[in-house]
Amino acid sequence: MRHVFVLILLTCVPAYAQDQNAQYKLAVDHLDQNHQQNQHPSGYVLDITVQNIEQLDAVLDRADKLKGQFSPDQYGRVVIVLHGLELNMFRKKNYSRYMSIVEKARHLDQQNLIDIKACQTVMNNLQIDQSELPDFIEQVPLAPVEIDRLEREKGFTRL
Repeated sequence: MRHVFVLILLTCVPAYAQDQNAQYKLAVDHLDQNHQQNQHPSGYVLDITVQNIEQLDAVLDRADKLKGQFSPDQYGRVVIVLHGLELNMFRKKNYSRYMSIVEKARHLDQQNLIDIKACQTVMNNLQIDQSELPDFIEQVPLAPVEIDRLEREKGFTRL
């Protein structure tokens, strides 16, 4: 009797295991298909405060070098949130002085490599009117809140 039970167990377990694996694979395939369908690249958010044009230029150069190695369609865009004195470099009245940096930022934005956002709270503290920044720079109420929103709601990775 003991041998009959072992024989039944040995013949039933592989069939049960195959059936369980089939159910498992179907569940995994279903989840994987949903993941692939809903997966679109979020991107990366940089919390930037620089002290001078050289530092901002270095950040933009780094983004520019990514264009050959980085596909925004595959990996998402890079969002740079500015909330310091560097905002003065983007003022229209300072354009002739900082033209190279403004045009580099505009060019990277047009190539869909980066999005630049400016903190309106800091703009107010620096007495920068909303109309003083170029149109390609999106203005957000408060930098930390925007960075948190991008991470939490949009799935961005903070760098």
